[in-house]
Amino acid sequence: MLRLSRRIEYALLALQYLARRRRVSSVREIAHVYHLSPEFLAKVLQQLCRAGIVHAQHGVRGGYVLLHPPQSLTLATIIEAVEDSWTGLVECRTEPNQCVLFPHCTIRRPLSVLEDRFRAVLESTTLAELVEHTEAQPTA
Repeated sequence: MLRLSRRIEYALLALQYLARRRRVSSVREIAHVYHLSPEFLAKVLQQLCRAGIVHAQHGVRGGYVLLHPPQSLTLATIIEAVEDSWTGLVECRTEPNQCVLFPHCTIRRPLSVLEDRFRAVLESTTLAELVEHTEAQPTA
């Protein structure tokens, strides 16, 4: 079944936290709140920093801060920032020559439609919506 990677989950949790806090927050703080691996979270936040989604503030009071309003960041943008590439739901969309069923496949078209719809949801859902539709924020 389709499942978000741990990297995506960490990115969404961290960005949700930063969007709610609206201040510099450390890796240790975010990891503590959500019981995440600080080492893995740091790697994810570095990727988000390289993508221009967050800014790293160095020093004693260092940490990360969101660079854009939550309503301007889509889930698609976030996912693309932390995943190497969009693999899609079915292999034939990205690598048609790799699928042995390609010449005889009867589900390619409906699955392509499903994939397009899924992608559209990711492109139209913002971080602000993710923040808005959550339970109470855990505290540090």
